[in-house]
Amino acid sequence: MMKKRYQLIVMIALMGTVLLSCSSDDDSGAPDSNTYIRFTIEDTDYDFENIITAESLSITFNGNNGATIQDVGDTRISVYLPLDIVVGNYDIVGGAFGGDYKVSFSSEPLGFDFDFAQSGSINVTSVSEDYVEGTFTATITSESDETITLTDGSFRAMTIDE
Repeated sequence: MMKKRYQLIVMIALMGTVLLSCSSDDDSGAPDSNTYIRFTIEDTDYDFENIITAESLSITFNGNNGATIQDVGDTRISVYLPLDIVVGNYDIVGGAFGGDYKVSFSSEPLGFDFDFAQSGSINVTSVSEDYVEGTFTATITSESDETITLTDGSFRAMTIDE
């Protein structure tokens, strides 16, 4: 009798654990259909949706032209902001090792491979509980000395819950 009681308690505990782990999670950082990064290079418009927000030493908004998270496509962009995001206009300086505000760009068709903007600006226009919004421009030079300028850039990405 004691053994059956013990088995019943273990079974109830396991079921409770399974049910709790299946409850809804906080999806911060997961793709959201209301998020985007948009910009223009020469006369070509890029519109990446379902932006992924990541946090490490900075907040990063990541977009690409792939069909899924596993298929990132052949063109990718990341916008980097400091952990403490504040509304304002900020210069991009120094490439990958410069300030807190950065843009990186990869595009197989254009010959860019995780190259960072050497100049430009990021204007954070709104920070709410749910989203960070802003605009940007960036001038990026590839290792083969090709230079492009991203203009009319805009983004809307999810914030990271503290």
